[in-house]
Amino acid sequence: MKKLTLFLLSITIFFSSKGNDHSGISLRQLEKQVEIFSKDPSLRTASWGFVVYNVRTGEELHSVNPDLSLIPASALKIVTTATALNILGKEYRYETLLQYCGQIDDKDILHGNLYILGSGDPAFGSPHMKDTETTEEIFEKWFEALQKLGIKKVEGQIIADESVFDNELVPREWTWEDVGNYYGAGSSGLTVRENKYTIYFEPDLTPGKPARVLKTDPPLPWVDFINQVYTAQPHTGDNVYILGSPFSNKRWLTGTVPAGVAKFGVRGSMPDPAYFCARHFHDFLKEKGLQITEKPTTSRMLQEKNIFKVEKRYTIAIHNSPPLKKIIERTNTNSVNTYAENLLKTIALKEQMTGTTNAGIKTVKEFWSNKGIDIQGFYMHDGSGLAQKNRITPKQLAHILKLSADSPNSNPFFESLATAGHTGTLSHLFRGMPSQDILIAKSGFLSNVIAYAGYTKTKSNELIAFVLIVNDYDDTARIMRNKMIELLDSITQLK
Repeated sequence: MKKLTLFLLSITIFFSSKGNDHSGISLRQLEKQVEIFSKDPSLRTASWGFVVYNVRTGEELHSVNPDLSLIPASALKIVTTATALNILGKEYRYETLLQYCGQIDDKDILHGNLYILGSGDPAFGSPHMKDTETTEEIFEKWFEALQKLGIKKVEGQIIADESVFDNELVPREWTWEDVGNYYGAGSSGLTVRENKYTIYFEPDLTPGKPARVLKTDPPLPWVDFINQVYTAQPHTGDNVYILGSPFSNKRWLTGTVPAGVAKFGVRGSMPDPAYFCARHFHDFLKEKGLQITEKPTTSRMLQEKNIFKVEKRYTIAIHNSPPLKKIIERTNTNSVNTYAENLLKTIALKEQMTGTTNAGIKTVKEFWSNKGIDIQGFYMHDGSGLAQKNRITPKQLAHILKLSADSPNSNPFFESLATAGHTGTLSHLFRGMPSQDILIAKSGFLSNVIAYAGYTKTKSNELIAFVLIVNDYDDTARIMRNKMIELLDSITQLK
């Protein structure tokens, strides 16, 4: 069942079952709870803001520090995805093309190259999207298309063309300890498998001993892993950092994995997604018996050598992405940074004719400024919220939520947000509380940063937009999160 249907159905059940229940709280009681929250010792040196809007009337019901610029973490994805929905439309689809140049002779030999032309599809070959195909399924269809052309040998190479975007895989403000890990996968004009891989370790039986690298999935034989990972006590979880820069085939593995398991997987970011795609397809065709005489490469690698040629190409096959509404859903529900960064460059390409992060930021600011939002204090450095220099005010974010609820794209936007106690990053939160299956939101987490922005329904059936952001709190993340959850749950209980 779609999230929006679940959202609306749960609200119907909630009100029909409690139609005679007037035990909700008043706005004054909510204000008192906010006051108690504000006096929490862990907020003494913190910066935080809170805004509650009635979407129907546009009335600000309550706020604290609404104009304070705060780090939003992944709550920034609300801005990126809402902008993309408005500019591109919910049914927008990316196209990834299989092409060739040159001539096919009477012996079924292609004297030329095969090209994989990317358009920035973040879901290409994703193993996590229900509405798309794996790389193997895509490659199988492409192989069949090559067979229909009669090609049995390629006197040339496979070239992955990722040039629709620039060559900055990760935004400049991301930190060194992030970019090698799965959440730091960044964007590519030819993103594949969400630009991620898993590396498996065999922990030692004794804590303190080195952990052995077993394999990666998918295989990355050209990547040199320098392993400095040790075995920790059982049940200590993933404490591994993967260090390495974009396009470098060297990765340093540091930290610990827990004892007591046969193998332990840790996810990392692909050094060069486009090259992986070209080589993966090269190896796939080789196994099918189709000979390719030269090694696979990418447009970036050829450009660096000044040997990239602009040649006439012929399209063999087209792979279409899921519609944008499904891509937005994965972006927000599961908080996938790669998707948000690709979306930012995609809207840049549409509006500024260049697929760069800076052009995307310019597009976002212009779009919301034209909608009447005062963007003073809004500082954007990426599309996902991983950059610690991002800043937005609670009022700006709440205003974007209100405008998104009033837009023609409101339904897919609602569907994209995690549902309290049910899906995504909120699946284990609000369980057994009045907000379960009613509140929908995007969460955000960084070191000493927690944010929630979304919607809920009150007992009087009013749709409420809310934003709660806390920076630099002095407590554990779990305790602060629970305090914030209790405060947000109060909004759902309003009469």
